[in-house]
Amino acid sequence: MAATKQLRIGVFIPASVQLLDLSGIDLFDMITPEYLKLCGLPPPLISLGVPSTIHYISVPEKGSHVELTAKVVLQVSRTIDDPDVQPGMLDIVLVPGPEPGTIFETKVLEYLRGHAEWKGENGQTTDILSVCTGCSMLGQAGILKGKHASGPRALVPRLRKEFPETSWDDSKRWVQDGNVWTSGGITNGQEMVAAYLRYNFPGPTTEAVLSMADVGEKGLDYGKSVARVQLGWLWWILKALTVGGGKQKKL
Repeated sequence: MAATKQLRIGVFIPASVQLLDLSGIDLFDMITPEYLKLCGLPPPLISLGVPSTIHYISVPEKGSHVELTAKVVLQVSRTIDDPDVQPGMLDIVLVPGPEPGTIFETKVLEYLRGHAEWKGENGQTTDILSVCTGCSMLGQAGILKGKHASGPRALVPRLRKEFPETSWDDSKRWVQDGNVWTSGGITNGQEMVAAYLRYNFPGPTTEAVLSMADVGEKGLDYGKSVARVQLGWLWWILKALTVGGGKQKKL
């Protein structure tokens, strides 16, 4: 990560993404001095806050807004053509998960690859953090070649076929390989960001923020094996076929 007084973060959303995949970005805002002051935390904790600027970046064709799941509409603040979000201008790029199977345009992949490959004069790099199916965009951009990565457990067999030059790990909630961080499905992105904050900004303020958000305690390893998860899915499907939804409680 480039050494800056203020974190420069880009959330890259060239297509519709899962709302919960995006939620990890809030942890970066929660650790800012402004947010800590609003929460009434003591001055010693506020003094260790990490200021940041967050840009929501899309492609010009999307216009001023991108629709997320749950019918949420997010305002875009930058496009890939804007000079202040080009490679070397951001410390972190967060890539939430798009719909599975999305194929991205060359200009989208080149933009992301430019950030992943950028190196400053003093060896600084831009950290790329992908959540859930966001790893597919990284794979299409060639960023994961020769790297160790994580992704949604149910999609890992498919990812292994599509990107065979990547070592896919379905036993970890997140994986770090150099400046690239990848995570499993949906809220595992929150756990990855929690681990990222602990790695880069260790200390009492980070721990206080993660405690307030009640994230970062699941651990790196999944509690259930892939086989056990698959059996659970089979049971739910069989129950739905034989029992139905059951009696719903009235609202």
